[in-house]
Amino acid sequence: MDRFLLNYCTSFGLGYVSKFPGTLASFVILIPLWFIIEKFYSIIVILTIFFSILSYLILKKVLIKLKNKDPSYIIVDEYIGQTVAILFCNQNILEFLLAFILFRIFDIFKPFPINYFDKKKNAYGLIMDDILAGLFSGFIIILISWKWDLNL
Repeated sequence: MDRFLLNYCTSFGLGYVSKFPGTLASFVILIPLWFIIEKFYSIIVILTIFFSILSYLILKKVLIKLKNKDPSYIIVDEYIGQTVAILFCNQNILEFLLAFILFRIFDIFKPFPINYFDKKKNAYGLIMDDILAGLFSGFIIILISWKWDLNL
């Protein structure tokens, strides 16, 4: 069971594939979201909440066994954060690309209050820093879209 839980957190090994597993996970989730978000937006919101809670519970169990409480190969939180950013996008490539770039910037540089949660080094902090990075990205996308009418 412990192995399965770790596999879930690493997206069944994808977290080990790249030097930049967070960026890879953030990019990978864009593809299915592009094809389903317009028709299934409400379901995506519900699934994001569900997987946030599920991932928190699983991360609590997995992190107990790990010395490093925020290893880069754990990427389940990246999917959640990037999805949160995409929830603010219209169905156009420019907004999806902007959501990806902004999310990665916030997730890497972690300005306040994102860094507050990142310093927790527990399951809650691991998920919350990415959710906040997604929310910050989403708010900027809304502002830019409103100001420059990105709806192509």
